[in-house]
Amino acid sequence: MEHPRDLPDALDDFVATLTAGDFLTRVYHHEHRVFPGAAEKIRDVFGWDDLNEILETHQLRSPQMRLSRDGRQLPESAYLEARAARRGRRRVRVDPVRLRAALAGGHTLAMRYMDEIHPGLSLLSEAFERRLLSDFEFNLYASWQPTGGFNAHWDNHDVFAIQLQGRKRWRILGRNEFSMRARDSAMGTPPAEVVADLVLDPGDVLFLPRGYWHDPVTEEGPSLHITGSIPCTTGMDLTRWVLDQLREDEAMCAELLRFGDPEGPREVLRAVRARLDEAFEDEDLLKRFFAARDDARFGRFALGLPDVETAPAP
Repeated sequence: MEHPRDLPDALDDFVATLTAGDFLTRVYHHEHRVFPGAAEKIRDVFGWDDLNEILETHQLRSPQMRLSRDGRQLPESAYLEARAARRGRRRVRVDPVRLRAALAGGHTLAMRYMDEIHPGLSLLSEAFERRLLSDFEFNLYASWQPTGGFNAHWDNHDVFAIQLQGRKRWRILGRNEFSMRARDSAMGTPPAEVVADLVLDPGDVLFLPRGYWHDPVTEEGPSLHITGSIPCTTGMDLTRWVLDQLREDEAMCAELLRFGDPEGPREVLRAVRARLDEAFEDEDLLKRFFAARDDARFGRFALGLPDVETAPAP
């Protein structure tokens, strides 16, 4: 997993290319866009050797690692083995024979949070975070047969899909009409409207906003692609933050009495509404909100060991 020293610069240039021009103002959150060959120079950030090393050396369980075909998840017992190790420890690892058989049989390997265990993807995720001022995480998908790991579905976050190896066909359908909470992702029926039917070649990148139904299927395997997920900031996030700012406010803390003069509770409601109106009319509200979000982001760090005498670089 060694990478050249100039890799961070190449990754920054890659992200800058994707987000240049009208992307942030016109495309981001709104419509899909394909960037042919945009990732060609950074494709070696992750490859088959990296995947082999992770599967051989890490204990990965569901939901971080899954095998699926046509929307059905394969039981862990079909590709993992558990054995007693030293000192009574129970070790779970990939069964290479059964894993290869499942992949050859058309199952898709999906792995979450890859930027937390792979240095190159961590650097790429950090480059996106700097540019988009948002948290960012990478999932990985590997497939060998012209089958889909998942049925048509939609996500409640924006996505960058980066094709590293093989070819993948993406059918993009209409946008979801329901709310976009994570628990609603299984709701609804895919619309008949086909917004786009395209194939990603190695090095191609697809941006897909949240809510659009899509059905990716391997066109030519083996296929390896990563998807970067960007959480969306909503009015609900803003409202929760405003309420948190008002948690000590006298009007917001007044008690709503259920018994006695009904005018008492109504007076409290009028005071609460007035306080909320005042908060949302603040011209600097969004500026303060986004500043608070930036401060609260988990972020990344360089530890700098073996030096323990100085503070690590942010």
